[in-house]
Amino acid sequence: MGGDRDGNPRVTPEVTRDVCLLARMMASNLYYSQIEDLMFELSMWRCSDELRVRAEELHRSSRRDAKHYIEFWKKVPPNEPYRVILGDVRDKLYQTRERSRQMLSHGISEIPEEETFTNIDQFLEPLELCYRSLCSCGDRPIADGSLLDFLRQVSTFGLSLVRLDIRQESDRHTDVLDAITKHLEIGSTEIGLKNKSRNGY
Repeated sequence: MGGDRDGNPRVTPEVTRDVCLLARMMASNLYYSQIEDLMFELSMWRCSDELRVRAEELHRSSRRDAKHYIEFWKKVPPNEPYRVILGDVRDKLYQTRERSRQMLSHGISEIPEEETFTNIDQFLEPLELCYRSLCSCGDRPIADGSLLDFLRQVSTFGLSLVRLDIRQESDRHTDVLDAITKHLEIGSTEIGLKNKSRNGY
């Protein structure tokens, strides 16, 4: 959906963009509820030094109570380090969802991109930190439960649930490459393509 530009006049770049934004919004929504479930589950205080340092930094820099949340809307106390980390993940997921929604509705968003997840590594890193910490503290059975399931889902489906296969008529690619090479004053791709076909490449 949104990627078949090979002869389909209804699939414009705007349609492709909207499909990507919608997929990201849906993914954020699904992950958001699972993060809240993990916040309920991971209430322990024992953690690795690496996680504790991160949790303390996040707690110091975190905002006050967030009234737009149903669960854990009060600031999480510092003696619940996993909840502090997951609370930050939840905040970024919320912002990712809201930015996608605003972009979809208005084409612009007041939420800065740096307050959102823009790639899968940003999303996985704090979750993997929680997993490593639980394992190092002797809580591997807990780590291998819902958290590991969630890590696998995120690794599989990414921030957009699907990978978009974009098909475009080859003449369009040739035109774009030709415009670029002419602009860079390195000749025309049409000449290069003719030479390749003549030489049997």
